[in-house]
Amino acid sequence: MASRQRREADRERGAERLSLSEDARLKPNSWSSVEVRMVDLSRLGFRAECDARLLPGSCVTLEIPGIGVVEAQVEWHRGSEFGARFLRPIELESCGWTLTERHHALARLLVDRAKAFRTGRGAAEEQIRRQILSALPIRKGSAAV
Repeated sequence: MASRQRREADRERGAERLSLSEDARLKPNSWSSVEVRMVDLSRLGFRAECDARLLPGSCVTLEIPGIGVVEAQVEWHRGSEFGARFLRPIELESCGWTLTERHHALARLLVDRAKAFRTGRGAAEEQIRRQILSALPIRKGSAAV
């Protein structure tokens, strides 16, 4: 069972990755923590930079805004970068880091739509309107997120 889950996770390694530049606390054990700089994040894992040497195979916990403490296993370590796989996939929509990125993207789309409207580019405005609707965290008929 575990090997099947791992194969499925390996297929999803190409999952959407969010580029980040955020500080976070990582606990390599129960008595200490280190500051890491998040480089990217997906629902399956993350890549980060830190000064500490983390051994592949070791278990760590990471505090993710909006989600809380998440357990992961270090997969690789090269120089100051390392990658870890979450023991259970996370919901990126709940992550505070992704919400910030989504708000910036949504703001850019709103500005672009206003420019298209002012310049009379109706087709471009309609296309941007559809992008805005797909970027909203609330969908018709769903509860507020």
